Amino acid sequence: MYKIAIIGLGPRGLSVFDRIIAYARNDSSATPLDLYLFDSKEFGPGCHTTDQADHLLVNTVACQMTQFSDDTVRGAGPLLYGPSFADWLSSNRDASGARAEIDRNGYYSRALFGDYLRWGFEYLKKLAPPHMTIFLHNYAGVDDLSWQDDQWHVSYDGCAFLADFVYLTTGHARKVLTESERTLTQKVDAARSRNPRLQLVLEPYPIRNAVSSVTATDTIAIEGMGLTSFDLIAQLTQGRGGKFEACGKMEAAGRLRYRPSGNEPQILLYSRSGLPLTARAVNQKGVFGQYKPKFLTFAKVEALRLEADGGQLDFEKQIIPLLWCDMQFAYYFAYLHKRRDKIAALMFSNEFMACDGIGARQALIDRHIDKREQLSWEKLVDPIPVLARKSRRQYDDWLRGHMWRDYEHACLGNLDGPLKSACDVLRDVRDVVRSAIDFGGLYEHSHRWVLSEFLPIMNRLAVGPPKERIAQLLALMDAGTVRADFGPGARCELDESRASFVVQSHWPGEMASANVLVRGRASLPGPLEDKSPLMRKLVQRGIVRPFMNGQFHPGGITVDRNMNVVAHDGAAQTTLWALGTLVEGCKFYTFVLPRPGANSTTMVDAGRAVGHMMDTIAARKAAGLHARRDSEYEDGMRFEASRMAHGAADHLPFHLPLDEPRRQLADQAQAFDDVQS
Repeated sequence: MYKIAIIGLGPRGLSVFDRIIAYARNDSSATPLDLYLFDSKEFGPGCHTTDQADHLLVNTVACQMTQFSDDTVRGAGPLLYGPSFADWLSSNRDASGARAEIDRNGYYSRALFGDYLRWGFEYLKKLAPPHMTIFLHNYAGVDDLSWQDDQWHVSYDGCAFLADFVYLTTGHARKVLTESERTLTQKVDAARSRNPRLQLVLEPYPIRNAVSSVTATDTIAIEGMGLTSFDLIAQLTQGRGGKFEACGKMEAAGRLRYRPSGNEPQILLYSRSGLPLTARAVNQKGVFGQYKPKFLTFAKVEALRLEADGGQLDFEKQIIPLLWCDMQFAYYFAYLHKRRDKIAALMFSNEFMACDGIGARQALIDRHIDKREQLSWEKLVDPIPVLARKSRRQYDDWLRGHMWRDYEHACLGNLDGPLKSACDVLRDVRDVVRSAIDFGGLYEHSHRWVLSEFLPIMNRLAVGPPKERIAQLLALMDAGTVRADFGPGARCELDESRASFVVQSHWPGEMASANVLVRGRASLPGPLEDKSPLMRKLVQRGIVRPFMNGQFHPGGITVDRNMNVVAHDGAAQTTLWALGTLVEGCKFYTFVLPRPGANSTTMVDAGRAVGHMMDTIAARKAAGLHARRDSEYEDGMRFEASRMAHGAADHLPFHLPLDEPRRQLADQAQAFDDVQS
């Protein structure tokens, strides 16, 4: 009997659960397994809780999300088929018994996706083999984990559960306040005596709790223009009864008008870049379609690593040029296909791939594409023109035009639209990018650059909201509900003398006051910042250690390539694994959902970890069998020696060597008699 604990049953824990069941179903020896599942909430959904409002959306199309493996998954162990999110949606039936009509390329609510994950958990439970017993614990959170007497002790709700193997998949964590955040909190508390409506929100999730006390008389400043901020805006507008309507025929198709309910606060939106994330394009790739890299390949990354001193890479110098070539390839193929025909696009593509170096590729581009239509990395990174920076009004005009052009590009699709086709490369080659970054694959300075500079650019270009969110934000700006004209480098400070927050714009003297400030970013704390009692104790005992690339701590705890947790002394703990956001830093971009037909790294990591456990169990069983055979052999020897000493030496056991000297048997018989006496 082996006891296994999974601590945290969100999507990552569910992947481990899936792999354990898949392996157990294929275990011909039917080794008995006790599986203990711990989560303080529902099993399956994780942060996709099923009680969220319907206007909070997953920013991935339905057909490109799954929780199950398929034939493209390699190295994750036995396959265990299950429906993708879109297949699950279409299998639902209405009151008449007919199958639900769904948009496979549509964006659905997080609550509905949470229902799918919860259903997936029940589906997997039914597939568990008879020799597996599952124990569910979701009343409270695990508050301690310790190693005693060759077993893990999992502390839960005042009890200790013993486990031979443990998986840490606790997901998103709460963050301990920094010194500056504590100081700001104290100042806000002190100023509230003069302004009772003054509020500071540092944790935006759950969204409904974060802004529940904000009223129509408040002005709320939201720091950040990413996905979290879009959630906050939706909660404060649609969540308050506001409606979006299509504009009349005199307006461009897709333009919306916002009808306020009167319950919305005034919203001030600002960020370091001054730009919202760009829209996700209409999906034309279906379920399995992905750009196949021609330049930034796994083989190329491995070749660069073999050539590098110490095996580490410089992302900006070695990876970005290759990534840029793939983005150019996708852009110009779509551009020529759209402007001319497919043959012209194919001819150009062949020549582009045959070019020797940057200069030759640029010369080819110049021969075929007008300068004004060429893809520019500099403009992708910083699209704000000089004239737009001259005044707040000019910036506001430019920003609205920029957002609408982005919406139009998104409408063209991620294959037909040249710009969105290029930006989607950033998503499609993410696993190759991971192979360059994971496990300290970059020089320390390069790792810092990736997280501070490249990651925000990648998120803005490729990981944005559905295009409808951009149209809605424009409608809110037109209605005067949202202001986003603060430009790049805007910041918010507490004015203690006035007991209010002040958003300082790019332009001196241009500012706006607010009585509520919300940090519109989901926290992803490292182990030293994690607020949970479990992680704090694991750090204190040295069971886990923060991941370090040189002197840089990008976040997360250290694991090896089998996802085994590395202890403070540097030793891999072969019975303890961690997956998901807990290892964000040691691995890159761990919070994305598995995608059908993509050999998802989520499933591969889980499969590798569980496969390692099953190998350990098999080895222990084999060692136990040998030990039992040795014990049986020794017992037989003693038994026969005793018989011989008492006149029964003519009957030798079958496992006793026939050439064993009788003298040795007599010695053993004497030893046996000594023990008996």
